[in-house]
Parts: sequence; C-alpha cells; structure tokens
Amino acid sequence: MSYTERFTEVHKLLISENDAALELGITDTPWVSLMNYHRVVAILHVIDMGAGATIDFSIRQATDTSGTGAKVISNTAGVTTHALTQLTQAGGDVDSDCIIELRTAQLDVTNGFDCVSIRITGAVDTCVVSYQLYGIVPRFPPVGVTEWTEVVAPA
Repeated sequence: MSYTERFTEVHKLLISENDAALELGITDTPWVSLMNYHRVVAILHVIDMGAGATIDFSIRQATDTSGTGAKVISNTAGVTTHALTQLTQAGGDVDSDCIIELRTAQLDVTNGFDCVSIRITGAVDTCVVSYQLYGIVPRFPPVGVTEWTEVVAPA
C-alpha cells in the first residue's frame, strides 16, 4: 500500500520545548485552540531527574487561549483523565518517553471548552524534560509548516 500524505500535512506542531530545566512547582504551557483539529497528542521525554524527583504531566482544558475556566479533563464519572501516572526518579523513570492522546470530543464541548495546555509539575528536585503538543487529524488539511526549520519530504 502506498501513502502520499506527508506527516507535516496532517500533524501540526503546536507547542515544543526542548531540554527544559523543570523547576519545582507547576509549569503551564501557553493555551492553544483545537478548533481545527479532531485529536491532539502530548509527548514527554524525561531526560534527567534529580534525586527523589517526581513529575506529573497532564493536558488541561479551557474555553479560550487566555485560559478562561481552566480545569482538568474528566470522564462522566468525574474521574480525571489525560494525565500520566506520576513519574519518579526512584521508580527508574529517567529516559522515559510518554504520550497522552486526546480526542477533542473528550473536552467539555457542551460548555465551550476547545483549548488545551500542558501542565507539568515537578517536585523534590529539578528535572530536565522535552515536550511537544501536536494537533492531528486536521479539519482542513494540509496544515502549515512555519514552525519547522526545515522539512524534507518525498517529491
């Protein structure tokens, strides 16, 4: 089977941070609108963790890109979803690669929630991480590629 669709035509890099020193406390990324995507994927790469460090990583939702009404994403039973199990240095989570997938229908669309942000919480000691957020399954492909320094694709 032959595919002609390029990765960069249907995956939009919305947020990217490389080799970030995660300080103690909460780090929230800027809010981004998902109105042009059916799905989103958040990826976390744990590069280093200080002694006894922990990392919590989740996707949160809001009604606009300023974070209005920000809240966790939960299922119909009120259980928080779209959060990783806490990563720990003691548990051997250094060099971990983790991913959270979200369908935009899982947001509180009834109440107008269509924006997301990544929340990373570090505790005990500093960590070094990289993370990305991709909008995928665009409503109107192809998506732009201005966030990429270079794109090499088959002709």
